[in-house]
Amino acid sequence: MNVRVSLYLDLLRFGAAFIVMLSHVAIERATGGVWQWVRDLRIGSDTVIVFFVLSGYVIAYVADQKKEDRTSYLINRLSRLYSVVIPALLLTMVVDGLGILLNPEYYRTFWYIPYSNIERFFASFFYINQIWTINIRPFSNGPFWSLSYEFWYYMMFFAVFYFQGGKRILLTALVLAIMGLKLWLLAPVWWMGVWTYRKSQTINHSSSTGWFLFLSPIVIYALIKYFGISDVLLDWTNSTLGSDTVYKWLRFSDEFIISYVYMILVSMHFLGLVTVAKNSLFWLERWQKAIRYWAGLTFSLYLFHHPLLNLFVAVFPGDVHSPLRHLAMVVGIVAVTVVVGSVTEKHKYKVRSLFQWIWQKISARSSQPQTS
Repeated sequence: MNVRVSLYLDLLRFGAAFIVMLSHVAIERATGGVWQWVRDLRIGSDTVIVFFVLSGYVIAYVADQKKEDRTSYLINRLSRLYSVVIPALLLTMVVDGLGILLNPEYYRTFWYIPYSNIERFFASFFYINQIWTINIRPFSNGPFWSLSYEFWYYMMFFAVFYFQGGKRILLTALVLAIMGLKLWLLAPVWWMGVWTYRKSQTINHSSSTGWFLFLSPIVIYALIKYFGISDVLLDWTNSTLGSDTVYKWLRFSDEFIISYVYMILVSMHFLGLVTVAKNSLFWLERWQKAIRYWAGLTFSLYLFHHPLLNLFVAVFPGDVHSPLRHLAMVVGIVAVTVVVGSVTEKHKYKVRSLFQWIWQKISARSSQPQTS
């Protein structure tokens, strides 16, 4: 992968995580409605579409260029997930416990109490917290919902890419049967990333075409927001299917129609990037060290920020409308993410080694001759 393409994608994914964080800081209970326009635009949920397309793109790249076998693929995906998922779940439990101790009233709300702690933890740990009609939030960690989607898309890719014939059909059907409607609806978004990577390997655009593909999606997205097209489509979905049905069966996939539009825009942007990066975007290389550093904290920022935000909202003094208080929450979230995230990132290779050790033990035991 061209180094400038790689750096741009790294910058994009950290920027996307930062936007998701800001969209949650804009929640009324956190900032008193001062930033409600950010919530009304729903740019945070739109940004998750960028994550899904980017995820499919990167997984396709890794499978193509690094030639991972089945075992390596599973170990690398699981170790990458759990190296941050486990710290995120533990951090959320600790932070929520502290928040409840200091301000129990704040946590007596719809987004915290429906399930027991055991259900919360294990449903999230095994990525079944969003399959079918299940909707379990791990404590106060709202953004964790997308990890269930991500994990099962990894498994679907595993079934499709690493098997042939009847085994491919059987395993893919099994994964789809586990996933349920919500995950089915956004699966094309993730697979668009796979297609985009493969297409990027063969394109030979002119410079003008590359710039058009690179810039036009930004303009189109702005127009969609300006004219409220995404709002119209969401209202149509709710009125056609019924809001209760949408909440129960679609939940975080309720904007699936506009998500298909966004996935095409993101794909266009990435395809244009491949051409544009050949002769432009040199400035990315000057900032390579900083971009790589912050990009390495993307996953941590995405999974740590929401419980930290809730804690700060619960305990920070001052007027809820104060911009200084809002800034303090953002700085606090980033600071904790840097400290904790840097530690977890340093130890992600140990998680991979643990999974490799477990696999070796299982393989050794299964290969031992059976005695009667």
